[in-house]
Amino acid sequence: MKIPTSPFQGEVKIGEALRLAAKELTQTQTPQLDARILLRHALSLDDAGLIAHANDPMPPAGADHYAALIARREKGEPVAYLTGVKEFWSLPFKVTPDVLIPRDDSGALIEAALARRGRDEPLRIVDLGTGSGCLLCALLSEFPNSEGVGVDASEAALAVARENAAALGLAGRARFLAGDWLQPLSGAFDIVIANPPYIPEGDRPGLARDVAGYEPSSALFAGADGLDAYRAILGGLAARLSKEALVLMECGSDQVAPLSAMLARLAPEKALFTMADLAGRPRGAGIDLRKTEKRD
Repeated sequence: MKIPTSPFQGEVKIGEALRLAAKELTQTQTPQLDARILLRHALSLDDAGLIAHANDPMPPAGADHYAALIARREKGEPVAYLTGVKEFWSLPFKVTPDVLIPRDDSGALIEAALARRGRDEPLRIVDLGTGSGCLLCALLSEFPNSEGVGVDASEAALAVARENAAALGLAGRARFLAGDWLQPLSGAFDIVIANPPYIPEGDRPGLARDVAGYEPSSALFAGADGLDAYRAILGGLAARLSKEALVLMECGSDQVAPLSAMLARLAPEKALFTMADLAGRPRGAGIDLRKTEKRD
């Protein structure tokens, strides 16, 4: 049984529409979750509202909208692009096909910053390849006395990042610059954070269709071994680091060792550290130059 594409094809209750939609989504690993998120979006309801109105008939406009969303999701379009929003670090971020969809596992970088720097410190932060601005905005939300710069080569991505910073009340502490990695920057930074493209080109055929087919390739792929972006960044990074800088870089689980070796050229071994994602998988590497300073 298909979800009606018009209210004239039969009256369907909200709870029934949710069940039917989940059955329609045969190409996703999370059909029930996807169906619920899209139904909330189509009807402008939260979970409590879906429960309270489960026995109400689908409104005609909502039924048509929901059917269209489910059809697009079944073709592979990511849920976040369909709703236009993705939560990261408990903050809502606008997303469009011009930016990479924030992943919860990137929170490992925010956790690493919080573990190594005091919330009240006045830090100068830069987010390289800022995309939606999620990493920079998350850091600024946790470090209220800090200011930051987001850099991206895409003007369309920067427009999204600026909008997110403004919506979160962070525009006064965040600036966004167009350019390649370090190119538009001047001065030194206390925190350098980056989730650059790191997928090897040869892995493209094996990616999920909602990633390879819809998210921006420039934010995903970085040469034969996936390390080209790190080479571009780390080649000139030393000149942009403050005396006690903290560097946080996300990478693939099998890239922690080569990334760590590259970071080791900028700092002694005792300054190096690695990060793990929510499942305990290696997720990134960094350096903490504060670890190299002698303390009384």
